[in-house]
Amino acid sequence: MNATSFSYFVSAVDADVAVILGTNEFASALAVTLRKNGYHVILSHEPCPPVLRRGMAFDDALYDDPCELAGVRARRAEDAVQLANIAAEPACVAVTPLQLSDLLALRRIQVLIDARLKPSSATPDYRRYVGLSVGLGDHFAIGENCDLAFKAAPTHCFALDDCRARRPCERVVAVDDPAFAFAPARGAWHTPLEIGAAVRSGDLIGRIGASSVRARRDGALVGLARDGLALPEGSPLAEIADGTATTRGVDPSAKILAKSALTAIKGTVKRHPLK
Repeated sequence: MNATSFSYFVSAVDADVAVILGTNEFASALAVTLRKNGYHVILSHEPCPPVLRRGMAFDDALYDDPCELAGVRARRAEDAVQLANIAAEPACVAVTPLQLSDLLALRRIQVLIDARLKPSSATPDYRRYVGLSVGLGDHFAIGENCDLAFKAAPTHCFALDDCRARRPCERVVAVDDPAFAFAPARGAWHTPLEIGAAVRSGDLIGRIGASSVRARRDGALVGLARDGLALPEGSPLAEIADGTATTRGVDPSAKILAKSALTAIKGTVKRHPLK
C-alpha cells in the first residue's frame, strides 16, 4: 500500500485490511499476528471496560504513549488520512477512536474481528457488511452472528454498557478474588503506580472518587486501569499476580489464539460485503 495515497487506501481491493474491535491483550495479539502476515490493521478503541493488561496491549497508543509489541508499533489515528498512512507503515498498526460505522464508510473491510469481549447482549451481526466476520467469546456462534468464532477466557469483568452506565458491571471474576480490585463506586480513577509495580496486601493502589482501593494480596501489578479514566461502579481497576508473572509483551494465551485465528482466516473464503 502506498503510504501517501489516501485514494488508494479507500479504493484498492488488493490491500487486505483487517479491523479489530477492541484494544485489549487479545485484540493486540491478533493485530501483531495479522500485521506480520501482510494485513493492514486498524484497532477501534472501546472505552469500557478499561484495558487492564496495558503492558500487553496497544491501548496506550490511543493516548500517544510509545507502544510496541513483538516488533510491531501502534500509533493513534484521528482521521482517515492518518489511518491510511499509519496502516501502510511497515510493522505498524493504527489505533483509532473512530468506530466501525466510520470505518465501513471509508472502504471495504476484508476481515473484522470483534475482540471487545463484551457480553452476549452486545453481540451484533456484521456478516453482511464485511468480507469475513470473526468473534471472540462464548456468545459468538458460526452461522448465527459470525463466520468464525473463538473462545476466549478473560480474567476480568466486562461492563454491559459504556462508562456512562450507572448500574454496576457484570463480572466473570468473583468479587472476593484477591487478585483483582474493582471500583467500589462510580468516579474518576487515579493511581500513581505503573504496570509491573510490586505491592503488598493493604498497599494503596489508587483512589476512585472519594474511595481508596487497596491491594488484597502480595505480588506485582500485571493489570492496571489507566490513570484519569471515569469509570462506573464495578469496573476492573487492577490485577495482581505473583512476582514472576509476565507483565509486558504479547500475552502467551492470546498469542496462541491469534495463531489459530490466522490459520482459520487464511482457510476461509471471504464474501463481498454490501456496497
